[in-house]
Amino acid sequence: MDGPDRLRLLERAVTASTNSIVISDPNQPDYPLVYVNPAFERTTGYASEEVLGRNCRFLQDEDRDQPALGELRTAVREGRHCTVVLRNYRKDGTLFWNELSIYPVRDEEGRMTSFVGVQNDITERIRADEILSEIRRAERRRIARDLHDIVLQDLSGALQSLRLTHLQAKRSGTSLDFEEELGALGRASSGLRSAIYDLRREKERPFLESVESLVELNQQATPEREIRLVVEEGFDVGLSGKESVELLRVLQEALTNVRRHSAARNVEVGLRTEDEAILIEVADDGRGFDRGSGRAGVGLSAMRERVEGLGGEIEVSSRPGRGTEVKVRIHPGGGTPDPGRL
Repeated sequence: MDGPDRLRLLERAVTASTNSIVISDPNQPDYPLVYVNPAFERTTGYASEEVLGRNCRFLQDEDRDQPALGELRTAVREGRHCTVVLRNYRKDGTLFWNELSIYPVRDEEGRMTSFVGVQNDITERIRADEILSEIRRAERRRIARDLHDIVLQDLSGALQSLRLTHLQAKRSGTSLDFEEELGALGRASSGLRSAIYDLRREKERPFLESVESLVELNQQATPEREIRLVVEEGFDVGLSGKESVELLRVLQEALTNVRRHSAARNVEVGLRTEDEAILIEVADDGRGFDRGSGRAGVGLSAMRERVEGLGGEIEVSSRPGRGTEVKVRIHPGGGTPDPGRL
């Protein structure tokens, strides 16, 4: 493929992308936008002629107190890649969460010629995370309340009764030794109070329970689509907090892509282990897509970055009319991935 053909292919891929793509010029004052693709116009509500020549900070409106902005400015100043999540605003004033990745482009002599920005509207994912967090908080509050109001009160009552019986026995000279039982009840009461405290501190649930809640939430959001969770018998893995959160976000992103793009009627989420690795698979029977269209590389970049950040691998297979399958493989604890296993 010669140069002009490659350029035409690249232009078609960028134009067809469902992710917003922008290009700014670092060699002009204030890094003005020199290109936005149609997805940017659809996402923000701004036409290209309204934004070309402006710095893209206008999307922040007056919401400038965002820690991620400092990270973004530093990356621009140093001419390097970074990914941040920003609160941005559409032309009609509505908020959307923007996962922005910027990439410097340099010429043959190493001089920077432009910055490419890839914007991913993750508003639905943020809302799903908030719903999931609220479900967790409500469940922990309920368990903590039940333990405090019922179990702990019964245990405290039994402890007080035993102490009174022990004291009365000592006063009457009766030979009853409850020291061991009193110690055991005291330790149980202390342990229960500690458990209630931990619940109220919002500690994470096991990964599998979180996946079940996530699948249930997505099923409730799209009742016209059947989402089935298939878990390998004996599936029990120890994940760090970061690994659990990142994998849940990858899974939510995969399910969001199904909801937005696939028109699938059936989705299967699979969890299994293989050679001490965790395998997560999301398969749908939707419309699928052509891997050469450019959509896959841009649309799945966020998931790929998360998985690779955990030392894992992600593979996407799809054909038009044949559905899509996403496979994720990681070794808990950051084990070295085996590139030939997927």
